[in-house]
Amino acid sequence: MGCGAFYARRVLGRDSEIELLGSLLRRAAEGHGGGVVLHGEPGIGKTALLSHTEERATGFQVLRAVGVAPEADLAYATLHELLLPLLESVGDLPGPQAQALSVLFGRAHGTPPDPFLVGLSTLSLLSLRAGERPMLCVVDDAHWADQPTLKTLAFVARRLDNEPIAVALAARADEGHDTDLPHLRRIPLMGLKPDAARTLLAGRRLTDGEQEQLLAVTGGNPLALLELAGRELPPEGAQEPPALTDELGRSFLARIRARHAASLPLLQLIAADGSGSVETIGRAAASLGVAADPLHRAELDELLTYDGTRLVFRHPLIRSAIYHSATVNRRVAIHRALASAFDTGTDQHRRAWHLGQAAVGQDEEAAGELERSAEQAALRGGPASAMAALSRAAELTPDGPDRGRRLWSAARAAVQGGFTGAAGELLDRAEREPRPAEADRIALAALRAIVAEFAGSTQEALDLVKPWIPRALRVDRRLFTPTVAMYADLGLRANRPEAWAELAGWLAEVPLTRDDPQDAVLRLLRTLCHARTTPAPGHGPAARDRELAGGPAARDRELAGGLTDPVTMTLAGAIAGGLGDHELSRRLYRDAGRLARAGGSLGALAWNLEYQAADEIARGRFGLAEAHAEEGGQFAADASQPNTACRNRALLALCAAIRGQPDAGELAAEVLAEASARGLCDAMAHAERALGLLDLVAGRHREAARHFGAAGDWAAATPPDLAMRMVPDLVEALVRAGESDRAAAASARYERWTAHTPSPELGALAARCRALVSTGGDADEHYAEALRLHALSGSPLECARTALLLGERLRRDRRRSEAQRHLRDAAESFRRIGALAWADHALGELRATGEQARTRPPEAAALSTLTPQELRITLAVGEGLTNREIAAQLFLSPRTVDYHLRKVFQKADITSRAELMRLVLAEDRRVH
Repeated sequence: MGCGAFYARRVLGRDSEIELLGSLLRRAAEGHGGGVVLHGEPGIGKTALLSHTEERATGFQVLRAVGVAPEADLAYATLHELLLPLLESVGDLPGPQAQALSVLFGRAHGTPPDPFLVGLSTLSLLSLRAGERPMLCVVDDAHWADQPTLKTLAFVARRLDNEPIAVALAARADEGHDTDLPHLRRIPLMGLKPDAARTLLAGRRLTDGEQEQLLAVTGGNPLALLELAGRELPPEGAQEPPALTDELGRSFLARIRARHAASLPLLQLIAADGSGSVETIGRAAASLGVAADPLHRAELDELLTYDGTRLVFRHPLIRSAIYHSATVNRRVAIHRALASAFDTGTDQHRRAWHLGQAAVGQDEEAAGELERSAEQAALRGGPASAMAALSRAAELTPDGPDRGRRLWSAARAAVQGGFTGAAGELLDRAEREPRPAEADRIALAALRAIVAEFAGSTQEALDLVKPWIPRALRVDRRLFTPTVAMYADLGLRANRPEAWAELAGWLAEVPLTRDDPQDAVLRLLRTLCHARTTPAPGHGPAARDRELAGGPAARDRELAGGLTDPVTMTLAGAIAGGLGDHELSRRLYRDAGRLARAGGSLGALAWNLEYQAADEIARGRFGLAEAHAEEGGQFAADASQPNTACRNRALLALCAAIRGQPDAGELAAEVLAEASARGLCDAMAHAERALGLLDLVAGRHREAARHFGAAGDWAAATPPDLAMRMVPDLVEALVRAGESDRAAAASARYERWTAHTPSPELGALAARCRALVSTGGDADEHYAEALRLHALSGSPLECARTALLLGERLRRDRRRSEAQRHLRDAAESFRRIGALAWADHALGELRATGEQARTRPPEAAALSTLTPQELRITLAVGEGLTNREIAAQLFLSPRTVDYHLRKVFQKADITSRAELMRLVLAEDRRVH
């Protein structure tokens, strides 16, 4: 009987865990899946519970895999084992997804798939087959599963709410890889209670005292209870109990030596192998002179199982005990034999891994093999595997430039895989090595800055990359255009306005060609730096009109539109937006997002969606902004970008505040606390603005002014952009609070700041500020100028706020009919875009003029009731995409798209996609 088989059959004392797992199966059978992770020490009963769950999964398709330590760094090895029974269905997936899995598992050649495209392809494959019968995916010893597989399972688990798929993992909490995966419920397993333990020990002829002692020593661990029953235990009162894992290992080993002493060398070889391949083990055994005959007889069945493809030990402790029973020299010989047994082509990673295990001290041959295996891992889309191989290769590399290069490559693989913590450690090690070429040093600094920006400190990121920008422009400005543009972006985010002057000086010395897209981005950036650092001339409506006719040169717009890298495109979009060219900015943001989706680059997409969300807020499309920010936050969590996730939540808080949602203040306060702890000035500014707008519309004007002034010193010689963007809000709050002098100073400073930016929206806001602080009779002229420029922009919220302020002023001047016209326009605009608290305020002002104003329900409000996910799907339908195309774009399964689409039809009271497309067009016209 195999170890623990008795316990596995009966599963004593686990009623609550069995009920939880049964509920998981029931919900999956009803089409609402989910996942769990069973956590606990060796022998606690994880495998028994998984087996019990499989037995109860009547009518389910069951997929099973087991993680093993030698494959813990082999990218997607566990996923391959799990999906092996389904691979004949890969051809039924959409082309890019079928290609991704085919390349991943060596069935086709091609570009390495992005990890998130692998996740989407896995979800689609499981969903496709789950359409036949519900599915249960079981992974035992998940702590030894490779990290790309774990990330893929986390991706899938997040999207199972409307899928008939259950995922159950079992893992140790203190070994191997971290298995606290988001959206998989953690179920910790403790020792059995005394009654269950005694039932388990029934028939073992133990006295009550011996049972009590055994319970005390084992803590109720079922496998330990069975394995140590009847053995001599430490005397009562002993100071230190035995290490349970070591004690179990010794127990297993004693039994193996008693029953299978002759087979121990073969068992040591199998334990070191990890692949479970009988052919590989046979070749290695022949080279070591070890008899492999027992593999073909039943005498080892109590220790090993064979499913037709691989040998697996019945319990990981058995394997561990056998492996560590070999001497160090014996293990070196075994790993060398296994390395020779693997094919240098198809199994290069396993061969390199065994060479690395066999190496003693520095070994350039093994290091070279590991580096080559890392290159193959990268081609399979396995950055985690490449990271591990390159890190080990660096350890084996003699002193010299190769070690630094391998560490830097390992760090780059870590960033690509989303392992920001490991990337930082590898970069620390790389920097202690002899200096590489200057281009590599620039790239190293940029990589470290990216790690800091996504998961550390924006200020640190800025400081890390700053010394290298002049060198980047000198060494290869086209290669490092994203790094230079990133510096400007970091300066804005970190509230460090001096970055504009620094960039202006560096870029002034660089000759830029007229026909290169990268140079076009740098030229646009140079123009923006000039706008931020040049003293303002006299300014007025005529000058503003002249500048609106300018903006980025047509050739630069055309060249920037030809960019193909999502990161560079997003950064270029931010530069164009800073110059007031919102049409170009939006096109670059949108196209960059589409490219990132098509390539499955969720890290780039999470970051890009933040820019898209902010842009949609400016356009008054708050539902779409929420959809972008929510999706960006989810993807940022998947991609290990906590800072990006926080920024997206800040934008959600801002949307909630503008729309007057009840939880807006609480959400903004939570974001402000998190952003403050992380030092994210931009997220703090969004949260402060959200709180300020809530106070402003509620009439708490001094509190609003405090929030609007918290983003930085707007009166500085070179003020930070984050502070200046809130000055129009600040001016209004100060005027309403009776602080006219401060309001006038802020208005004048904003006028100077916008002087060189040909943006109609900034011009409108500057004119509104002038109108608010005007003490003479020219306020009407300034308000008229503001409304004229608003009409050229695309910001209905700010246009409505200007109309509201004008209406209030006219009402105070007793110009009732004029006031009513502007107040009606304001109320209607606020209502149309969903800013209901502002609409109520405008209606109150309208009633104060004597007009009986009533709130009318939106005439086309069907889409306003949709969740962000439903809205994303609806807009994709509006673009004419099929369900499969929408699923690929949004990283969902077609089944989930269909589920949400049915809910959309119910809410909108429609029955066809054609009706939905007409509704999308009507909503777009309504908002604009």
